Amino acid sequence: MRFVLMLAVAAVAIAFFGARVVKAFDHGANSPMASIARVNELLRRASSGQPLDGRPLPDQRWVARMAAACERREKRLAALPRGSTASGIARRGARILAIHRAYAARVSSLRPPAAWAAEAREIRTFNAAQQRILQRVVDAARSGDLGRATREAVGLRELAGRANTVFLTLGLARCAFGGSGMPL
Repeated sequence: MRFVLMLAVAAVAIAFFGARVVKAFDHGANSPMASIARVNELLRRASSGQPLDGRPLPDQRWVARMAAACERREKRLAALPRGSTASGIARRGARILAIHRAYAARVSSLRPPAAWAAEAREIRTFNAAQQRILQRVVDAARSGDLGRATREAVGLRELAGRANTVFLTLGLARCAFGGSGMPL
């Protein structure tokens, strides 16, 4: 008897909440013409390179300054010699860290467009996280623990995956974290 009563209560609860969910989906749906208009607007913005969320494009002067800072960073990173020993990796990592600190200082001095302040904060957060990871890689290499240095370097790749989407959203493909900034 208890089982039947519990089953009945569960059925009523499922029916009640199921009806509410269906009603929410039905109520939230716009007319087909409004949905098509929304899709057309998204396609138009995507094809013109505009942000899909309706914001204006970032100020092109800011984008150009950011791109110049990134180009300078990448040029300096590409000129660094590779190291195959722990001390060589530590030296390269320390140089990479110095280059990234200079880049982060340069980028933080550039005032972002108002509509893109959140993304600029994310870039600063990514830069700080990258510097912390690089410092851990350098510390591991200096101690001779190449295994730990390699594990820490994997964090750089994971960070790049998150950061690069923000850079590409802003039209800063040159700023995407690349392999030249890897100490190993």
